[in-house]
Formats: sequence, C-alpha cells, structure tokens
Amino acid sequence: MNDALQNYALIAEIISAVAIIVSLIFVGFQIRDNTAATQANTFHEIAALDIKLLLNFASSQESARVSTLFRENPEALTEDELNHGFYMFGAEVRHIENLFLQKHSKMMHDVGWRSREALVEGLILSPGFGVLLQSPNKKYFDGSFIEYAEKLRAENQ
Repeated sequence: MNDALQNYALIAEIISAVAIIVSLIFVGFQIRDNTAATQANTFHEIAALDIKLLLNFASSQESARVSTLFRENPEALTEDELNHGFYMFGAEVRHIENLFLQKHSKMMHDVGWRSREALVEGLILSPGFGVLLQSPNKKYFDGSFIEYAEKLRAENQ
C-alpha cells in the first residue's frame, strides 16, 4: 500500500511540474501579446502627437512662419520672434527626444522608428537645433539624446 501511495505521489509531482511548465508558456504568450499591444498603442499616441504639433504650428500664418524660420533660418527672426520660435521649436525637439528615448528603451518597434528617423535627423541637422545647442536650455533635454544629436551633427558637417 505504501508503494502505491508513493507512486501516486510521484505521478502527482510529474503532473504538477507539467502544469507549471504549461502555465509559464501561457504567461509568456500573454506577455508577448501585451508587449505588442503596448507598442501599437505607443505608435498610435506618437502619430496623434505628430498631428497635434503640426496643427498647432499651422494655427496661424504667423506661427507657421516663425516656426519654419526658426528651424531653417533663425537669423531672419526679430528678437521677439526668435523667443517665440524657440518655444515652438522646443516642443518639436521634445517630441523627437521622446521618439529617440522610446526607440532606445525598446518601447518603439523598429518600423515605427524607421518611419520617423528622417524627421528626427532633419530636425537635429537644422540651423534651429544649432541655436538650441548653444543655449543654456540644452540642459533640459536628456543627455543621451543631446550626445546623439551632437554626434549626428558632427558626422554631417
């Protein structure tokens, strides 16, 4: 009788081990699916922010003009326009900094990064970004992003 109980106990342990393995596999699939959903949601939020930024810059002809001039030819702006343009440009830079940080923390899928990489590089290589790098406000941006930007600018000069 004792041998029969030991056999049942051994079978129960084997069944328990298999059940644990199956449940871990199931949890792994759930984590993978959740990660994909999180990445899709992140990409959607980025696209919505892209649209919101563009609409804000186009809210008036003056805002569109100052924003464009700050990015491409900041020397053409008056002191007041330069100040106004700096804040609008700072919002754009904060957005691309967020894209960069999400890419490097693996929260953004490679496809999402590739679709935005030209935007990031274009903004970093613009004359307006050079103005930002020379300002004391540079310290308010992530150090790894600023290092990336400075390296990219050095490689393209």
